Amino acid sequence: MLKAMKHKFYQKKSVWAEETAKRIEEYAEQQRLESLEKMKKEEDLSHLLHHEIEKYLYTIHPSFLLNPDVVRALHNRLIARSQGRFSVSLHVTSEMRLALDFYNSDLSVFIRLLEKKGFQLKGNEQRLLTALLNKLSENNYRTYLERYGDFVDENLSLQSAVYKYLERVEDHNKYDSGRLDFLHKYLINKGLLMPDFTIKKMKKLVKSFDKMYADDYKVTRLEKRMHEIG
Repeated sequence: MLKAMKHKFYQKKSVWAEETAKRIEEYAEQQRLESLEKMKKEEDLSHLLHHEIEKYLYTIHPSFLLNPDVVRALHNRLIARSQGRFSVSLHVTSEMRLALDFYNSDLSVFIRLLEKKGFQLKGNEQRLLTALLNKLSENNYRTYLERYGDFVDENLSLQSAVYKYLERVEDHNKYDSGRLDFLHKYLINKGLLMPDFTIKKMKKLVKSFDKMYADDYKVTRLEKRMHEIG
């Protein structure tokens, strides 16, 4: 009888082991399917943002968004929108005003269009902003490289490179966020700046060189214009 009980116990134990293994297998399969579904949703979301932002930025070039302070304010505005509350910006510069006007009159409409196509802002605020700024910065770089040319020769110093920038850029635009973002990436690409050199440091650098060489590059610019006349 004891032998029969042991046999019956081992049979049940074997069944329990099979059932446990089956549950583990079913759970693993469920996790795999959920992971695949999540990856598909992520891919669809990335494709939607890339496709729609690319088309959107053919219609507008808000280079003032490339200002780090503006980016933070805009991120706060997106968070507030997804939470149904109002965000107030106390530090208002000219570019900040442009950005707030842009958000109210243009970007909010674009977000509604994205939502109509299935995008959910809540939880994706940073993702939307990053995708928008990456594409904007890419377009911005291409635009100003075409306008100002590849002005840094091989073995040129950082000081000389900034000098050449100040020669080319209009006085009222030399601290514009779009131009500074272009210069920042351009000098990194040329190996004259480290990738971790910030835009704020870039602006301070340009200002210091501008102060030192303002008269020199103005003379050079005038000389160039007169030479072009004949």
